Amino acid sequence: MKKILIYILPFVLLTAGIWFGYDYYYGGKTYYTRVNTPDGTKTGKFSNGEKYTEYDYTQTAFNSKGEKNVQTLREIRDKPLRINAYLKLKVNPRKGVLSWEEIPEENVPKKALDQLTD
Repeated sequence: MKKILIYILPFVLLTAGIWFGYDYYYGGKTYYTRVNTPDGTKTGKFSNGEKYTEYDYTQTAFNSKGEKNVQTLREIRDKPLRINAYLKLKVNPRKGVLSWEEIPEENVPKKALDQLTD
Protein backbone atom coordinates (compact mmCIF):
# COMPACT_ATOMS: atom_id res chain seq x y z
CA MET A 1 0.00 0.00 0.00
CA LYS A 2 2.83 2.39 0.86
CA LYS A 3 4.50 1.74 -2.50
CA ILE A 4 1.29 2.68 -4.33
CA LEU A 5 1.04 5.91 -2.35
CA ILE A 6 4.65 6.75 -3.17
CA TYR A 7 3.76 6.73 -6.88
CA ILE A 8 0.23 8.14 -6.74
CA LEU A 9 0.75 11.02 -4.28
CA PRO A 10 3.29 12.96 -6.43
CA PHE A 11 1.01 12.56 -9.47
CA VAL A 12 -1.99 13.91 -7.53
CA LEU A 13 0.00 16.85 -6.13
CA LEU A 14 1.46 17.72 -9.53
CA THR A 15 -1.95 17.56 -11.21
CA ALA A 16 -3.54 19.74 -8.52
CA GLY A 17 -0.68 22.25 -8.76
CA ILE A 18 -1.03 22.52 -12.53
CA TRP A 19 -4.79 22.97 -12.27
CA PHE A 20 -4.55 25.68 -9.60
CA GLY A 21 -1.75 27.44 -11.49
CA TYR A 22 -3.73 27.43 -14.72
CA ASP A 23 -6.82 28.74 -12.96
CA TYR A 24 -4.76 31.45 -11.22
CA TYR A 25 -3.31 32.82 -14.47
CA TYR A 26 -5.94 31.93 -17.08
CA GLY A 27 -9.18 31.46 -15.15
CA GLY A 28 -11.70 34.17 -14.61
CA LYS A 29 -15.23 35.21 -13.88
CA THR A 30 -17.86 35.91 -16.51
CA TYR A 31 -19.25 39.42 -16.90
CA TYR A 32 -21.61 40.95 -19.43
CA THR A 33 -21.46 44.43 -20.92
CA ARG A 34 -22.92 46.57 -23.66
CA VAL A 35 -20.41 48.34 -25.92
CA ASN A 36 -20.16 52.13 -25.69
CA THR A 37 -18.17 54.43 -27.95
CA PRO A 38 -14.39 54.12 -27.60
CA ASP A 39 -12.75 56.39 -25.01
CA GLY A 40 -9.84 56.99 -27.33
CA THR A 41 -7.86 55.68 -30.26
CA LYS A 42 -4.15 55.42 -30.99
CA THR A 43 -2.44 54.58 -34.24
CA GLY A 44 1.01 53.19 -34.72
CA LYS A 45 3.16 50.75 -36.64
CA PHE A 46 4.27 47.23 -35.83
CA SER A 47 7.96 46.36 -36.16
CA ASN A 48 7.25 44.92 -39.63
CA GLY A 49 5.89 48.31 -40.79
CA GLU A 50 2.20 47.35 -40.75
CA LYS A 51 -0.10 50.06 -39.37
CA TYR A 52 -2.57 49.41 -36.55
CA THR A 53 -5.31 51.22 -34.65
CA GLU A 54 -5.89 50.61 -30.92
CA TYR A 55 -9.32 51.33 -29.46
CA ASP A 56 -9.67 51.86 -25.69
CA TYR A 57 -12.96 51.18 -23.92
CA THR A 58 -13.98 51.63 -20.29
CA GLN A 59 -17.00 49.40 -19.79
CA THR A 60 -19.37 48.87 -16.89
CA ALA A 61 -19.92 45.12 -16.69
CA PHE A 62 -22.27 42.96 -14.60
CA ASN A 63 -22.13 39.31 -13.62
CA SER A 64 -25.13 36.96 -13.66
CA LYS A 65 -26.09 38.14 -10.14
CA GLY A 66 -26.19 41.79 -11.26
CA GLU A 67 -23.01 42.82 -9.41
CA LYS A 68 -21.19 45.76 -11.01
CA ASN A 69 -17.57 45.82 -12.16
CA VAL A 70 -15.73 48.36 -14.33
CA GLN A 71 -13.36 46.91 -16.94
CA THR A 72 -10.93 48.36 -19.46
CA LEU A 73 -10.62 46.83 -22.92
CA ARG A 74 -7.84 47.64 -25.36
CA GLU A 75 -8.45 46.27 -28.82
CA ILE A 76 -6.23 46.40 -31.90
CA ARG A 77 -8.65 46.08 -34.79
CA ASP A 78 -9.43 47.40 -38.26
CA LYS A 79 -12.59 49.06 -36.98
CA PRO A 80 -14.14 49.69 -33.52
CA LEU A 81 -16.48 47.26 -31.77
CA ARG A 82 -20.12 47.48 -32.79
CA ILE A 83 -21.93 50.06 -30.63
CA ASN A 84 -24.68 48.58 -28.37
CA ALA A 85 -23.47 45.02 -28.97
CA TYR A 86 -23.58 42.71 -25.94
CA LEU A 87 -20.28 41.14 -24.92
CA LYS A 88 -19.53 38.23 -22.63
CA LEU A 89 -16.20 38.94 -20.90
CA LYS A 90 -13.86 36.52 -19.17
CA VAL A 91 -12.16 38.62 -16.46
CA ASN A 92 -9.13 37.56 -14.43
CA PRO A 93 -8.60 39.61 -11.24
CA ARG A 94 -4.84 39.87 -11.91
CA LYS A 95 -4.82 40.40 -15.69
CA GLY A 96 -8.15 42.05 -16.46
CA VAL A 97 -10.15 41.02 -19.52
CA LEU A 98 -8.71 37.80 -20.94
CA SER A 99 -11.25 37.26 -23.70
CA TRP A 100 -14.61 38.42 -24.98
CA GLU A 101 -17.26 37.29 -27.42
CA GLU A 102 -20.28 39.06 -28.87
CA ILE A 103 -23.52 37.39 -27.85
CA PRO A 104 -27.20 38.01 -28.64
CA GLU A 105 -29.31 39.90 -26.10
CA GLU A 106 -31.30 36.77 -25.18
CA ASN A 107 -28.11 35.05 -23.93
CA VAL A 108 -27.43 37.76 -21.34
CA PRO A 109 -28.68 36.74 -17.86
CA LYS A 110 -31.78 38.66 -16.74
CA LYS A 111 -30.18 40.42 -13.74
CA ALA A 112 -27.24 41.63 -15.84
CA LEU A 113 -29.53 42.68 -18.69
CA ASP A 114 -31.73 44.68 -16.33
CA GLN A 115 -28.65 46.60 -15.15
CA LEU A 116 -27.35 47.15 -18.69
CA THR A 117 -30.61 48.52 -20.06
CA ASP A 118 -31.18 51.03 -17.24
